[in-house]
Amino acid sequence: QNVFLCCLLSAAALSCVRSAAGLIRVFGYEGADAKVSCSYPEGYESYEKYLCRNDCDYSDVLITTSQTNKPRHSIYDDKRTRTFTTTISNLQSTDAGKYWCGVTRNGKDLYTEVKLETKQGINLPNSKVISKTAGHEVTLQCPYPPNHQNNRKFLCRGSQRSNCADMMKGQIHTGSRYNDRVSCFSISGVIMKSGIFTVTISSLTLKDSGSYLCGVQRNSGFDVFTAVELEVKAPLSSAAGSIRVFGYEGGDVNVSCPYDRGFEGHQKYLCNHDCRYADVLITTSQGSSGKYSIHDDKTTRIFTVTISDLRLDDAGKYWCGVTRIGRDISIETFAVSNSFVFLSDRCCDTVNHIQGTEDGSVTISCPYDSQSVNKLKFFCRGNRPSTCLQQAVITSSNTQDGRFRLSDDRKSGIFTVTISSLTLKNSGSYLCGVQRNSGFDVFTAVQLEVKGCYFYSSEWCCAKSKNMSGVMERSVTFQCPYAPQHHNDTMFLCKGDGASNCTDMMGQSRFVLSNVSSSSFSVTVTKLEAGDAGTYWCGSGPEANVGNFTRFHLSVERKVSR
Repeated sequence: QNVFLCCLLSAAALSCVRSAAGLIRVFGYEGADAKVSCSYPEGYESYEKYLCRNDCDYSDVLITTSQTNKPRHSIYDDKRTRTFTTTISNLQSTDAGKYWCGVTRNGKDLYTEVKLETKQGINLPNSKVISKTAGHEVTLQCPYPPNHQNNRKFLCRGSQRSNCADMMKGQIHTGSRYNDRVSCFSISGVIMKSGIFTVTISSLTLKDSGSYLCGVQRNSGFDVFTAVELEVKAPLSSAAGSIRVFGYEGGDVNVSCPYDRGFEGHQKYLCNHDCRYADVLITTSQGSSGKYSIHDDKTTRIFTVTISDLRLDDAGKYWCGVTRIGRDISIETFAVSNSFVFLSDRCCDTVNHIQGTEDGSVTISCPYDSQSVNKLKFFCRGNRPSTCLQQAVITSSNTQDGRFRLSDDRKSGIFTVTISSLTLKNSGSYLCGVQRNSGFDVFTAVQLEVKGCYFYSSEWCCAKSKNMSGVMERSVTFQCPYAPQHHNDTMFLCKGDGASNCTDMMGQSRFVLSNVSSSSFSVTVTKLEAGDAGTYWCGSGPEANVGNFTRFHLSVERKVSR
């Protein structure tokens, strides 16, 4: 512990802090957040904690655990790990400097010194510029210091490290390959070398143009990275190429059409059939007309036509046009078989019916084919494929959100979604989705029914419910209260989704009964295993009597190596 004891402390702050036994160094980028985590000794779990600056006078206190949140500061005390963490939001250069983590106690507070360093997201005025043509690939060279061979490498999109969107999830290893499409392109290969790694981006589109950063993350200090400016140009001729467009019946579809430099001021349009005067559907001079609207982004040199309220008879051949003297420039726009493809916005022929119990948990299995191993998986509520990805509750790139958790078993070709602490409002339709690089995403449908807890004494009742967590190979203790009149009844602890059909655990050697009194008892589970996670019930008396037991939801985390 970096504990500092000083002279005559006040209850909340200290005016004579000068030095500490140790130092915590924190690094953050301007505009982003910084987290200051401070540990404290056993026995101080219930004491007030705080973060202060400079000499830690009363006016220097930024936030305390009794306040929890302030405009740019928030604090959380994890009493299980005896660590409290202060988050400083929207970092500014003036935030750099000396801080103190404090634990209030009578007579002498406990202190840990903190030094916060800030930095701009990027300070590289001469970014490397690379120009490529749409449809081709580009290889980015990303050098790094030789002593950072084992550090995590990254490629992200943006010009500021503080808000640069990471595009490669997880550690890159020699020979690894990535096929996920992120921000409209695919990272198809990564090759590690001594002091340099390369990333190949294939099937470039005009939307891939922009700023990128690639480099290594440092365990302490600021990241080391290189800035790249990628310019993707469109191949343009009298028939510049083809654009594949897919949409759902009743929804909207965007047709994005690139054009060459020098035509920013020319009129653009969309037409169908033979593209005669009567076949022109919308022009930039109109802006919008009926179910068609058009927008010309002269910065990216892309004009986009939106077709609303799609019908199956909208499928067919279209042309994007740029007006010029002599002969217009046209781009054929089509999907498979020279036509737009529209599908009815509803899913699916087969529905997987799942049942769960209120306050319990349920796991939904979503199979996929071998070609989708590296594709993005997602899970949404409802049965509309057209909006599922945009409204996804959880994805394989964001595997946990509140009560929802996604796990992808690539060997078996199944990803699962676990919903915990179920409520009756969770009942309804859901879709499991797998993103496709082109064409329609693939879905399976799920109908979830959440039932009330139990029927007892002619009314619905629910047991008391508690959430618990433990760490593998360590112990966890269930505290089981019960009504005194059941003191002489059989005490039980069982595991399962329901109290009426759960498995008795009291006979197992790792489940130890202790602290038996007239109104409660304890059961300690030793040497926790991953399989110990789940729903437990404990109490005394008839297990069918809802009022006599408590429900526990136990999660087991992996042992943290230090």
